Amino acid sequence: MRKSPQTPDEIFEAYVTDWRTTYGHDLEAVALYGSGARGEYVPGKSDLNFFIVLTSAAISNLRRAVPITEKWRGHAVAVPLVTTRQYIQNSLDSFPIEFLDIKQHHRLIFGPEVLKDLEISRDHLRLQLERELKGKLLHLREGLLSSGYAREELRTVLNKSLIAFMPLFSALLYLKNEELPNKLREVFDKVAQTAALDQDCFNELFRVVSAEARPYRDELWQLTDRYIAQIEKLTQLVDKM
Repeated sequence: MRKSPQTPDEIFEAYVTDWRTTYGHDLEAVALYGSGARGEYVPGKSDLNFFIVLTSAAISNLRRAVPITEKWRGHAVAVPLVTTRQYIQNSLDSFPIEFLDIKQHHRLIFGPEVLKDLEISRDHLRLQLERELKGKLLHLREGLLSSGYAREELRTVLNKSLIAFMPLFSALLYLKNEELPNKLREVFDKVAQTAALDQDCFNELFRVVSAEARPYRDELWQLTDRYIAQIEKLTQLVDKM
């Protein structure tokens, strides 16, 4: 039976203790990232995401952590992102968006600060941003088609899309030297202002995915079309940067 903590802080000590008991000095750092670190954790709905840094010797014996992940699944803890310092440094050019997002939105729980001072290349970031935006645009169109006439299925597609665009929009604001908000809604508002997008479209999208508004199927299709148009405009902007 799943038992979600009321706040992420409730489980920090016990969670770190399990990793320290298993790996001892080979555990270098533990950090919370994602919605829990941004202050958007909702008990019973959100998962807690942890970033674990092990030594190179320990990560070769990752199977020892299986009991930990199995135990904490029942407490709303997602399978953690486990890596090494060397992997982080060697991957900043491959995954600049992901590491920027974790760098900007994390809470260190144990060990030294291994994320705060990461140097993200703006060139690598812009290139990945263009690629990811265009890929997510294709997936959004695909989701519109695959949902068919099912209104709730399309609403689910839109909800997942908003979450997926969060780190991409944050990356765009970083490239524009804009302040990076923590909240999902604030990030979309800031991007709409910065890139001259249709803010009313985003406002309506958030009302739909939060069930504040329940438009008819045709109205939802029209809103999705407006949403796709905004993402297209954004891809063109990044393409010219």
